[in-house]
Amino acid sequence: MEIQFASLILSLNSLTSKELLLTILAIIEIVMSIITVIFYKNDKVRAKKGLWRTKESVLLILPWVMGGLGGFMGIYTVRHKTQHWYFPLNNVLALIVQASIFISLAILL
Repeated sequence: MEIQFASLILSLNSLTSKELLLTILAIIEIVMSIITVIFYKNDKVRAKKGLWRTKESVLLILPWVMGGLGGFMGIYTVRHKTQHWYFPLNNVLALIVQASIFISLAILL
C-alpha cells in the first residue's frame, strides 16, 4: 500500500500544472459524484420506508457542486426522482456545464 501511494505521489510530481489541475478536478468530480449517488440512494431507501428524507434542494444542489455525473447516475441507475421533470433537467445541465468547463480548461491551459 505504501509503495503504491509513494508511486502515486511521484507520478503527481512529474505532472505539469495543467495535468495536475485536470487530475485534481477529475478526482473531485469522482468523489462528489459518489457522494451524490449515495445521497440519491439513501433518499430513495428512506422514501420507501417512510422515514425522514433529504431536502429536494440538497438533491438539486449536489450535482452543481462537481457531482453532475453522480446526479445523472442517481436518477437513472437508482431510478429516483424521475417523476419530477426538473431533476433530470437539472442533472443533465450540471453535467453539461461541468464537462464544458473541464474540456475548456484542457484546451485553454
